[in-house]
Amino acid sequence: EHNALVVGGGLAGLTAALTLAGQGFPVILIERERELGGNLSHIHYTLQGNDPQALLRRLVEQVRAHPAIRVHTGTELLEVGGYVGRFQSRLHHKDEDRVEEIAHGAIVVATGAEGYTPKPGEYLYGQHPGVLTQRELEEGLAAGTGAPAGAAYVMVQCVGSRNEEHPYCSR
Repeated sequence: EHNALVVGGGLAGLTAALTLAGQGFPVILIERERELGGNLSHIHYTLQGNDPQALLRRLVEQVRAHPAIRVHTGTELLEVGGYVGRFQSRLHHKDEDRVEEIAHGAIVVATGAEGYTPKPGEYLYGQHPGVLTQRELEEGLAAGTGAPAGAAYVMVQCVGSRNEEHPYCSR
């Protein structure tokens, strides 16, 4: 099978799909959410002043317009079988409550990551309105509802780690 299944419609999945399709391989791109974008959907600023949302819009437009890429949002991978060069996968299209079986020769898994949300009360999270995750802070600033300019911020790293359950930190 000279096609590929890309699992995940975030930055890595979109880039992988475009790269494979650009080399002449048909691509099936699946994303479990209803919209493409993944974690990039929540990033509004970079240290270099780039516009991540403009990048996301451009990538989604390129992927959706590419004739060699089939996009399925609201779709989950149920099962993978077979071997390199000849995989069989079952996809669940949630909106239609339909299962589809597809054949493909390669799989790219680009399912992203999840940020840590503190437990209620951990560092006063959920108890004090000024205690936010970095993602919540960025979204508030982008929406104009964040802290005013000149406000002081304290970033606490490794929340939820460096304990018996998680003795490590991501640095």
